[in-house]
This record gives sequence, C-alpha cells and structure tokens, in this order.
Amino acid sequence: MNSPTAPAETGARASSRPTTSDAGNWIWSNDERLAGRPGVPEPVPCEFCGALRYHKGILLGNRILWPPYGAERCTCPEAVAAYEKAKAEREAAEAAAAKAEEEKKMRDRIKRIVGESGMGDRFLRRTFSTFQLTDDNKRAAAAARRYAEGFDAMLPQPGRQEPGRNGLFIAGPPGTGKTHLAAAIANHLIAQGKPVICMTMIDLLERIKRTYSATGGSESDVLKIYKTVPLLVIDDIGKEPPTEWAISTVYNIINGRYEAYLPTIVTTNYDTEALIDRMTPRESHDSMTARATIDRLMEMCRGITLTGQSWRSR
Repeated sequence: MNSPTAPAETGARASSRPTTSDAGNWIWSNDERLAGRPGVPEPVPCEFCGALRYHKGILLGNRILWPPYGAERCTCPEAVAAYEKAKAEREAAEAAAAKAEEEKKMRDRIKRIVGESGMGDRFLRRTFSTFQLTDDNKRAAAAARRYAEGFDAMLPQPGRQEPGRNGLFIAGPPGTGKTHLAAAIANHLIAQGKPVICMTMIDLLERIKRTYSATGGSESDVLKIYKTVPLLVIDDIGKEPPTEWAISTVYNIINGRYEAYLPTIVTTNYDTEALIDRMTPRESHDSMTARATIDRLMEMCRGITLTGQSWRSR
C-alpha cells in the first residue's frame, strides 16, 4: 500500500512546514522523500540480510508523524532471533532489578522489626569454612553446602512447578554441629544479599511477646516477617515452653510458610515422636496441633541427621 502524499504547500501553510529539528519529528510523506525533499528518515538496511527497513509513519490530518523509535524490525530469521534474545535479556535484567529491590525492602523490614536477621554474634561466626569436618559429619556438611549453593531453586517461581521438599530438618544429639550448619547456610545467603531470619525457637517467640508491651511494635508485623521471609531458620525447636500459646504460634508460622511454599530450616535434638511430645501443651495434653506442625515440617523438609560425639565434651 502506497504511503499518503501530503498536499502542495501554499502561502502561510508553506512557511509553517516543520523541519527535522522540530520536537516530535513532523515531516512529510515517502513520496516527498523520493522527490528528494530533505528531512525525511531514510530506510535502514537489515544488519543480517541487507533488506531495507522503512520507517512507519502515522497519518494525522495532512501531515505524517514519524515516531522517533526508528525503522520497523526486519522479519528475517536472524533478525527475529536477535530481537528475541535482546528482549529476553532486557526482561531478565528488569526482573533481576525488581527482585533485588524486593530483597532490599525485605532486609529493611527485617532490620526494623527483628534486627539484623535476628542472628547473634555466635551465629554470625558459624560458616562452612569454620565447620570442623569429621567422618561422622562430612556427609551432612556436604548436603548443607549443596543446599546453600542451590538455594534459588528452593524458592517458588511464577510459572514454575512448585518446589517439593525445599527445607531442611536437621536432627541429632546436642553438640554435633546442627546449629553450626544451619547458621552457615544462613550466613552464606546473607553474604549474597538474600533476606534470612535465623533465631532460636525461644528467641523467635520472645520477639513476638515483646510486641505485647506498649513499645514492642506490632505482633502482626513480626508474624508477617516470619511467614514471608525467603528463608526462616529455627534453631532448637522443641526447647520452647510447651504452652497452648507457644504451639499455636509455632503452627501459625509453619503453616503460613507451608501454604506459601517457602523454605524453612529447623534444628532439633529430638526425633519426630519425641518432638511431638515436647511440643504438646502441658495444660491440655492435646497433641493435635503439635502433630500437625511436625507433619507440615516433614512434608516441607528433607532430613539431615548428625551423629557422633558432642564437640562440647571434647
């Protein structure tokens, strides 16, 4: 289809003809370009096949607007592939920037509500490089390191199948390195800028209790952080006082993360049945909520078992 031709210029009309310096790039038609009139965008050859790529004008009244985004894309296979690659790279960069911004917002919320990841100095010093390997723990240490290095695959992603067991249930006797490995995972991810909360079960509950004071902040804010942080590490589950409030709160947090497919790491000195008994409220002796909590964790987490002599007794 031929491009429309602008009418001849006469009188005052001719004196108002736009030039290439005009904002908006108002110029005339392709027919005028062929007639040698200045200021009309020239076709651009495709860098792959050499075919000419023409600018597409927009007819407005008796003038044509040539948008500043350039000539139309070529439809040769090489040009299409290059465009799709550039588009994918641009979208990936935008997604990465958006993710980084969301992670920063989450880190800021964690700092404001629970402090820097909730980790004390003892936790911060526990890394993979300071973990002492033995024949008893080297397989557990290797599994923990693989988890940390492949953590991105543990997070739910739009359009991707939901992750299965994307958490860890680290069990074993006291002093065998459970807390060290859990903290090493947390420190590995924090060093990459990922938002993580790593606290003992007792400290986690105490932080919620502090919200009940006049200056303690909002309980809902703390619970929301626990439920939505990309990784929650709970050390020494089963050591908390077995009250109705405690087990109800723990279930609330674990179930929230279960529903959101978010990874959780727990450490404990107990096997599952002993842990259910430890978490059963002494007031009612009703183990239903404790059992539901552990069932959730078993569905969410892969097991790592540590054995051997306690480092504290060496």
